[in-house]
Amino acid sequence: MSYKFELAQHFAKHHPHTAARLLEDMVPAAAMDFIDAMSDQHSAEILASMLPYPAAKCISKLSDTDAAKHISALELKTATRILRHMTKDKREHILGQLPWRIAARVSLILNYSLSTVGAWIEPAVLTLPLGCTVSKARERLRNEEYPDYHRIYVVDKMHHLKGIVSLVTLIQTDDEKSVLSSELKPVSSVLSANATLKMTANDSGWQNNDYLPVVDRQGRFLGVLRHATLQAVITSPRPGGKEQVPSETFLDLAETCYLGLANVLSTSLAVRKPLTERGSQ
Repeated sequence: MSYKFELAQHFAKHHPHTAARLLEDMVPAAAMDFIDAMSDQHSAEILASMLPYPAAKCISKLSDTDAAKHISALELKTATRILRHMTKDKREHILGQLPWRIAARVSLILNYSLSTVGAWIEPAVLTLPLGCTVSKARERLRNEEYPDYHRIYVVDKMHHLKGIVSLVTLIQTDDEKSVLSSELKPVSSVLSANATLKMTANDSGWQNNDYLPVVDRQGRFLGVLRHATLQAVITSPRPGGKEQVPSETFLDLAETCYLGLANVLSTSLAVRKPLTERGSQ
């Protein structure tokens, strides 16, 4: 192992949040190679500190078995946020490799009722950390391929939605070292992932927006819901049979048990060891 690599590992171990920001800008395969070379605890801390979409791109470069080992080392709510940003096939393959108790809990969170907002969100939207500079934001705009750049969502370390930054603002701002927190605009309307589609259809936010941000019960940003998608789902013929919709009490209990309230990006996060040893078949 080279001295530079050892130094980089030492830095990442003691500064996982800063390392996460750097790794988010790297080629996913190279970033995952670096993360994979670290201990289970430190690799989990770094993946938990990364934004979900870049973390998902990194883990997706691994085999299903190796990806499942990394996912199983994360807290449940962190693993769920990352899995949301993977393709359906990759996500299902990884779930198939997880211990059934973990897979069942993750699936419960992932599988919102089709009558709720959470089942129809688009998670692959441009999201940036609160401390990101304008210069870094512009760089990510150049490097990432997202369908929309009109509104860029900004989140804090807990992934709580703090506001939006417009593309025009990023282009016109002269001070490239300015942080996004100083350029934020409040979000006028936010949807709950557990809200019913019928209830959401009447939200006043649709008057001036083609899509709206969606958060979970703890206010963590999940993605966006498009008005066109909402209308298509509401007006489409319903398939035969009645969908079994979980009760609100059950959903409250499930999210309390499975999501929890811990700070998933804390450097003092107590991460348990994965259930299988890395490298075993």
